[in-house]
Amino acid sequence: MHKYALFILFNLSAHFICAQEKVDSLPQNSLLYSGTEYVKQFNEARGNPFFPVKNPFGNLSYNGFTYNNIEILYDCEDDIPIVRDMQGLLKLKLIREKLEAFTVDNHKFVKIKLLSSQGEFYEELYRGKYALLMQWQKKQELDAQEIPRYVLKKIIFMLKDSEILPLSGKSDLFTLIPGKEKALKKIYRINKLNFKKNALTVSEKMIREIEKMGW
Repeated sequence: MHKYALFILFNLSAHFICAQEKVDSLPQNSLLYSGTEYVKQFNEARGNPFFPVKNPFGNLSYNGFTYNNIEILYDCEDDIPIVRDMQGLLKLKLIREKLEAFTVDNHKFVKIKLLSSQGEFYEELYRGKYALLMQWQKKQELDAQEIPRYVLKKIIFMLKDSEILPLSGKSDLFTLIPGKEKALKKIYRINKLNFKKNALTVSEKMIREIEKMGW
């Protein structure tokens, strides 16, 4: 009788632990799939609003949890990541306030409040004392036949504290630090940099040199 009671107690304990594990895991998973359905009309032949990727899987930080190997579509027009529901049928728009960052196809996006109180998503290319960021945008523009098509635009800039310093040409690199224009031109020249050839690599190199100088 004593052995039988122990057997029942063991099974009840095991059942309780198993149930507890399920209860603990449900909120984490259900929060990810609690967004609103994403419905957007567009003609695929004229482009789409999504960030171009070869591998659509990545990870995201959402409501304090990290989710790995999740299929992610990043709408660059509305600036919001989209995921599939648990059945993989519907697209869900995540709640911006609960989303901190996401990575897809080796591109890391972070949310920073620069233009709105809700924050915007930027690809983080480098972060030290300063940050090198890129904002991806897709907007519909009329082509030569007056047909609206999605056009991808990339805006790169250095983030200095909360100041946005756009980097659209090499001349912008020379004004990153006030009073250091000659020194910055010398760094650019000595390192044989070419902004037109590779804007991102050159921008990161200049930022690293600026940090090295302690500016």
